[in-house]
Amino acid sequence: AEKADGTPVLEASASIGPDAGPSLLDQRMAALRPPAKLLILEDLYVGMTGKADERVRMDPDQHMGALYPFSLNDKLAVITEPSDWYSDGSKSPWGRAIIPLEMISVLAEYSSHQAGFPVKGPAVGLFADQEIRLINGPLFVGQDYLIRREIAALAESRRTESYWVRTRIYTADGTRQVAEMLLNHATLKHSYAGYAEPG
Repeated sequence: AEKADGTPVLEASASIGPDAGPSLLDQRMAALRPPAKLLILEDLYVGMTGKADERVRMDPDQHMGALYPFSLNDKLAVITEPSDWYSDGSKSPWGRAIIPLEMISVLAEYSSHQAGFPVKGPAVGLFADQEIRLINGPLFVGQDYLIRREIAALAESRRTESYWVRTRIYTADGTRQVAEMLLNHATLKHSYAGYAEPG
């Protein structure tokens, strides 16, 4: 997607299998330059992990928290590309209803506050980049999962400080990874009181 002047505002990639080569976000992360000095994110470091394992699940009518004030059934009522696989396990090849790809990010972020990453605030944050990988999927409705988080990269631009979080989703016993989300959290510098206005 582009603005009227041709400036890109949205890019995406999709691939299947381990031999597809670097994804769009792989390439973006490889091109990141180390930040000069962070303020909002100064207490974070690459490799930092969440405070504890997080336990999550998505039931059909479960409210998914303040960031996502709707349920899976609410989403299915308006989803752009509906499928019986999302609601009727008898019609799914796995014999169980599966979570739509676009709702995996909701599952992955549902318990993110438990990670306790020491981000200063208040400040305005945005989801700038996101990648979902199914490793041993799909993910199932009404199934318990375990989540582990890690800071994968730190970066900054003229207007933002960013931390990239790799969220790994495991079976409930934590022994087998089934999916992964990479999410770039961009925080607007000017929205944080600790930043002096450029002058």
